[in-house]
Parts: sequence; structure tokens; C-alpha cells
Amino acid sequence: MLVGTGADLSGLACQISAVSYAELHFGVHAARDDETRLARQHRLTLIQATYGHGIVFTDETAHHYGLLCGRLKQQGRSPRGRAMDLMIAATALSLGVALVTRNPGDVESLDVELLIR
Repeated sequence: MLVGTGADLSGLACQISAVSYAELHFGVHAARDDETRLARQHRLTLIQATYGHGIVFTDETAHHYGLLCGRLKQQGRSPRGRAMDLMIAATALSLGVALVTRNPGDVESLDVELLIR
């Protein structure tokens, strides 16, 4: 779950996928300069303090990931380059909860419940 600054999530019980944390950690290490790296680390620290440990990617989640990749292939689309987004969507799907996203196109037409903020 990643949303923009100022998004209203009041009244929602939100958690974050460990895969989302992986993307955020990569962003810290891929920063081109110290100022950007520090800002990204600060944001990651705040997110971790707010949401705690990430939801683990389990065998059941892997099953749902495979289903989502298969659905993409059936639509003539490729899962390549979308692995992280599909893993995050699979986490929500395996738990039967909505995926909070600002990028609904990542999982468009894959029967994943979305909450767009």
C-alpha cells in the first residue's frame, strides 16, 4: 500500500506488504545523491513506524501471484516488468482485502479489488 502525501486514509485499517518495503528500500539505495537518500530513508522510517512489519509473501500469496500472471497472459499482456506490483496485488488478493493504490492500471482487469485514493 503506497499512497500520495495528504491522502485521507482515516477510518481504514491499513497494512503494508513486505514487497512494498522491498521497493522502498531499493529506492533508498538507488538514490543519486545523499539528500535524496536521506529524504527517502526518512519517509521509509515514518512508514515503518506507522505500519510496522510488512505482510509476508507466503506460499498462498505465491499461488495468487501465479494466478495474476496467468490472467495477464490470457489478456495478451506480459507479467515481465510488473513482478513487484503483481506480488503486492497477490498479497491483497490472498488476504481477501482491497489493494490501496494510486496506479490502478498496474492490475487493471485482473479481478483485484481496488481502493483508489
